Amino acid sequence: MGRDPIRDEPSRGTPGRSGSGDPQREYGDGLAVVTVARSTSPDVDAGVLRAATTRPLRIVLTVVGGAAPESSDDAVEVLRLAEDIGRPAAINRAVAGLDAAIGWVAISDPEVRWEPGALDSLLVAAARYPRAALLGPRLTDATGTVVPSAGTLPSVTQVLRDRIPTGAGSGRTGWLSTSCVLVRRAAWDSVDGFDARYLGAPGPVDMADVDLGDRLGRAGWLLVHVPGVVITAGAGIRGGHDILASHTDGLHRYVHERGPAPARLLLALTDRVAALTGRGTYRNIASRITES
Repeated sequence: MGRDPIRDEPSRGTPGRSGSGDPQREYGDGLAVVTVARSTSPDVDAGVLRAATTRPLRIVLTVVGGAAPESSDDAVEVLRLAEDIGRPAAINRAVAGLDAAIGWVAISDPEVRWEPGALDSLLVAAARYPRAALLGPRLTDATGTVVPSAGTLPSVTQVLRDRIPTGAGSGRTGWLSTSCVLVRRAAWDSVDGFDARYLGAPGPVDMADVDLGDRLGRAGWLLVHVPGVVITAGAGIRGGHDILASHTDGLHRYVHERGPAPARLLLALTDRVAALTGRGTYRNIASRITES
């Protein structure tokens, strides 16, 4: 019989980045929300966030790059970062600053509108999956159209062609959108959170999310899609950030760290050609790669 992945103990090895190797910290059952605000971000509605749970809730607003958004709620904690270091690194910084009483962290973009009780519903789902690292709802835009929020992990060829699988039913999945997701902090720590080299570039799917899902899965954790919880995301979801980075940069890094040797070699040659000619042929090499 195969091993039950829900009961497996997470391993430490991960591609690209590894866990710190330190003994896993013990955390309490406290709950916090972390959000990152930039110059174009709306103000954080603390009342909407608090209505998403019956638990006591800490709200950490991380303001980067001199952005103006603040909260009129004095109970909202503001963490100011003078430099825009990218959304993933800013979230890592905010989560690391939480005390050990906080065992659950909801990552939420400012545009997201949490429904009443939504966080509690995700916590109920977490109780059914004790190995769940991330639990994410179904996301829709203001018109009710479903936006990419979950999917299976892509193959190398799919990444090269920028065709990241989206859409997932209820239960285990390969990646989840961190625009709105509940995080088990012990799992987050086991892979050191986001890989901050991914800057959170705009695109239909953020490769920082795909990278995180892959590393958590390799470390023995589960990612769980909870489509029964539906959250409205604003029009600005993953619409771009102030920091200069392209979606292709994230695709490129992902393949460099996970692709077979032929893929890495072809990427290096493509980089060289692009540097000499000013013309990129990045996606065209996908048809030349045999899946390993």
